[in-house]
Formats: sequence, structure tokens, C-alpha cells
Amino acid sequence: NNYIMDLQKIIVQVPINYVIISMSDRLGEWYVPKFGPIRIRALIGLTFYPYTLMVGSLVFLGSLFSKNIHIMRSFYLFITFLICLGVSAHCFDSSAKHSPGPWSDYFSRKFMIIIGFTSLFAGLSFSFYFALFIVHSLIVAGAIEIFFLFSYNLELFNGFFHNNIFLAFSTGSMPIVSGYLIQGGTNIIMIILMLALGYSLLQVQIQASRPYRSLIRGEFIDPVMLAKYYENILKSVVIFSLLFGLLIAISVTGF
Repeated sequence: NNYIMDLQKIIVQVPINYVIISMSDRLGEWYVPKFGPIRIRALIGLTFYPYTLMVGSLVFLGSLFSKNIHIMRSFYLFITFLICLGVSAHCFDSSAKHSPGPWSDYFSRKFMIIIGFTSLFAGLSFSFYFALFIVHSLIVAGAIEIFFLFSYNLELFNGFFHNNIFLAFSTGSMPIVSGYLIQGGTNIIMIILMLALGYSLLQVQIQASRPYRSLIRGEFIDPVMLAKYYENILKSVVIFSLLFGLLIAISVTGF
């Protein structure tokens, strides 16, 4: 506990103009450009592009577990996730009535909704052909993903789905499974393992981002809670490694 408290003091005592970011101002995030018009910078920040690229790359990871790989299918699905999750989902998140997202200070709710629906339809168009004519299971996967896109970001059903569990499922489990499905994969055991694999990976990102955001805002974090975050990260890394190895073994042996 003393080590954790000392570590927290070191982090928080970094010069305030470098670390502490207003809860409503995300322009200071590490991935947002430090120059240019504010709205352009905010629009880039809105996409959370480092995390969006990470999520989209799971499509390729899922494709690798298939016996036959059609790279263009993976590419189109990758673009679908980039647009739908990177733009549409974050626009809806910032337009939510209950708790507007961090970028609502820079864009009107009407603008967010228009861009949200426009980018959603644009993103889906890249994979529509494959779902309709080649891999029908993608229709089911797409319906599930769209449901969580709306229910999580717009906090539907009194915010029941707005939590880390469903966030990790929709942005971790579904992309990797969709990448497998679009290649024609049908192995149920592989699908179940990939659901868990993607979930554990996103839990690492989620558990790391929560204390990170609190620290850069200068907020105090209970050492016990901070230790719990690290514990969850370690558990997720272990689970991810085990599942990844198991999936490789199954894929190679053709089980």
C-alpha cells in the first residue's frame, strides 16, 4: 500500500499544467493534436482513434483463426468497425441526454446525431454485401453490435447496458468473432473462446484507462481501489494469454 501511495504522489505531483485536465475538456488527451482549429482537434479526439484502431484490428486477429482467409473481407469489415465504433458510437455517446459525452462542449447534439446516423449507415455499407449474400451469420453479429451501439452510448433501458461488461463485450468480443465469421468460420468452440479472448483484452484497456483518467484530472484514488485495478489488469492479461494459446492450438490441429 505504501508503494502504491508513493507512486500516486509522484504521478500527481507532475506539473499541473501538464497533467491535470478539466473533466469536460479532453483536448489535452495524448492522442489529440496540440495545434490547429479547436473543432478540428475535437473532431479528431472524438474518434478516440488509437483505441478505435485497436478494436478494429481485432477483425484481422479473428480472421487468422479461420482455415481460409480472404483479406479483402477483413479489410471491409475493418473499415466498418472504424467508422461505426470510431465515429458513430462516439457521436451518440456525446449526444446522450442523461450524461453527455466529453465532446458535447464543441458540437451541438443535433450535429452529433446527424453525423452518428450518417457514419453508421456509411460504415455498414462496407460489409452489407458480405452479410447479405455470403456470410449470413454476420447479420446476427451486426444486429447484436448495433443493439449495444445504441443501448450503451445512448444509455437506453435506464443505462442498464452502460457498464464495463457490455463495453468490453461489444468492442472486444464482437469484433474478433465478426472477423472469424466473415471468413466463413463456424466452429462453436472457437467462437466461444474468441468471445472470451476479445473480452479479456478490452478489460485490460478499460481497467488501465479508468485510473489514468482520474490521475490526469488530479483526482484522489483510493490505494485499495488502485490495487484492484492493477489486479484486474493482471488477471485479464493471464486469461488473454491462455485463451490465445488455446486458440492457436485448436486452429493448428484443426480440432
